[in-house]
Amino acid sequence: MRNLAIAVLSFTSLLLAAPAQSATAIADPAAFVKTMYATTVSRKPEPEDIYTDRLAALFALDSREAGGEVGRIDFDFWMNGQDGDVNNVTVGKAPVENAPGRMVVIAKFRNLKTPEEIHFYFEKTAKGWKLDDARSLLGEQWTLSLILKYGWDGKP
Repeated sequence: MRNLAIAVLSFTSLLLAAPAQSATAIADPAAFVKTMYATTVSRKPEPEDIYTDRLAALFALDSREAGGEVGRIDFDFWMNGQDGDVNNVTVGKAPVENAPGRMVVIAKFRNLKTPEEIHFYFEKTAKGWKLDDARSLLGEQWTLSLILKYGWDGKP
C-alpha cells in the first residue's frame, strides 16, 4: 500500500511539474502563415489561440448555434476546401495604411490545381499578433467572419 501511495504522489508531482502548453506566439504574421502552409494545412487543425477575441467569439457563436452539428463553416478556410492538395504556396504581406498594429498577409497557392488567393487580416493585441479575419479572392469568394455569423450569401 505504501508503494502505491508513493507511486501516486510521484505521478501527481510529475503532472504538477509538467509545463502547461504555452500559448501560440505570433511574432511575424507572414512567417506564421508560411509555417501554417508548410506544416499544418490539410494535416491537422490550427492552434485555437491564434484568433482575436472578436473572431474567437464568432467561431464560438457558430459552434453554439450549430447545436452539435456542422456549423456554417464547413470547410478548411486555410485551403478553401474540405480537402485538397495545397502546393506552390507564396506568402507576402502588406501593411495597413496608418495602422502599424494591423497587417494583411496574402497567401497564393494551388489547391487541386485550382489557383487560390486568401488574405489573412492580423491585428496586434495585448497578447501579440492574432488573426482577425480571412477572405478568399479567387474561385469561391468569401469572408470568414461573415460566414461564421451569417452563412453563405444566397444560400439558405
